[in-house]
Amino acid sequence: MEMKECTCCGKEYPVESYHYSNKAKGIRKSVCKDCSYEKAKAHIEKDPIAHYHYMRRHYRENPQMYPGNYITKKMPAQCGVYKITCVLTDDAYIGCSTNIRGRIYKHKKANGRNTIKALSKLIKEYGWESMNVEILELCSKADMFALETTYIQKHQPNLNKNKK
Repeated sequence: MEMKECTCCGKEYPVESYHYSNKAKGIRKSVCKDCSYEKAKAHIEKDPIAHYHYMRRHYRENPQMYPGNYITKKMPAQCGVYKITCVLTDDAYIGCSTNIRGRIYKHKKANGRNTIKALSKLIKEYGWESMNVEILELCSKADMFALETTYIQKHQPNLNKNKK
């Protein structure tokens, strides 16, 4: 087994413990994987905002690496009532859908061209990052509209003017 010395920590490790710098030529880096991870972690902790923006650009520029909707996959594709709140202005919108994940995705991608004009205006002005989405209740398709009306009357969101 071939060994190599790490230039960072000075310990000897097997060659497999080093990342490739050029895989086609079989050239490995001089820093072991553990030291490489520690350096990356320190770099992210140094400026997390820059790392966040870098990763957003990376996701946008490399969609083939991240198939599907990676942003809203955490939300269930179920029927229910949801609430979108603008964190900066405390404006809120309550809606219902048979597929909450898909509906939130459409709100996000509409970028100011939505049928709910007040919500679209907020998204266009402040960006989707300033919006907070929460699922109020999952329900059956038959109960969906009644629950939406109940939540609108209870919370009285200012972006549901025409839904009362």
